[in-house]
Amino acid sequence: MTEKTVIITGASKGLGAATAFVAAELGANIVLNARSTDLLAEHVAHIRNAGGNAIAVPGDVSRLEDCHRLVEEALTHFGRVDSVINSAGTIEPIAPIRRADPGIWQKNLEINLLGPMMLIQAALPQLMLHHGRIINVSSGAAVNAVPGWSGYCAAKAGLNHFNQVLAAEEKEVTAITFLPGIIDTHMQEVVRDKGAGGMPPEQHARFLRFHQQGELLPPEVPGGALAILSLYAPAEWSGQLMPWDDPRIQHLRLQYSAGH
Repeated sequence: MTEKTVIITGASKGLGAATAFVAAELGANIVLNARSTDLLAEHVAHIRNAGGNAIAVPGDVSRLEDCHRLVEEALTHFGRVDSVINSAGTIEPIAPIRRADPGIWQKNLEINLLGPMMLIQAALPQLMLHHGRIINVSSGAAVNAVPGWSGYCAAKAGLNHFNQVLAAEEKEVTAITFLPGIIDTHMQEVVRDKGAGGMPPEQHARFLRFHQQGELLPPEVPGGALAILSLYAPAEWSGQLMPWDDPRIQHLRLQYSAGH
């Protein structure tokens, strides 16, 4: 069987990196993308040393030319693209709407919403050819307002509805939005470090408690579910918003990857 090729953005750390490691263990070719060249190189070496196949394609998903180059490099090295995981994201600006910097707000939309659209558009011919899968990483903030996170909330809410339109238009691919839960990642560090000045005190204290009380999920937990979805999600799930602990995903995990 021909190995599937998975493009993962935001793959330098956190959820993206964890997903890449699991997908590689499952036999997929991995194309890692992020802006951090050094971390990507380390992850590629880790995957190759474990017997997997991976390349790094550094770049910024908010740039159209970088999205096209990402797909082109995947085709050059592996000859196909079967899945795209849009995991790159930013939470800033953390500020009330009355004080939010419009330029940073715009950059948030470019990374969290426009970036996935541009990468999907670039990869669609390949994805349609192979009846591929698109997994867009969303957030509970898309449906539950968090004061101080207006850009992030709006972008992720837009991503949810964008995915529904994508699923309605492109019947040859399976497009899912994925809720990873509250994960122990760099984004949580940003909330703890910068949230005090941009969020209500009780909201900021809530995120501090998540960390202090050990309630944040290790990235490997939802990352395993995300990897399985990118390789095996059935077509009838297209258009759905799925939390990482959805029983259907867990059943799929047991079916294909009992060890992860």
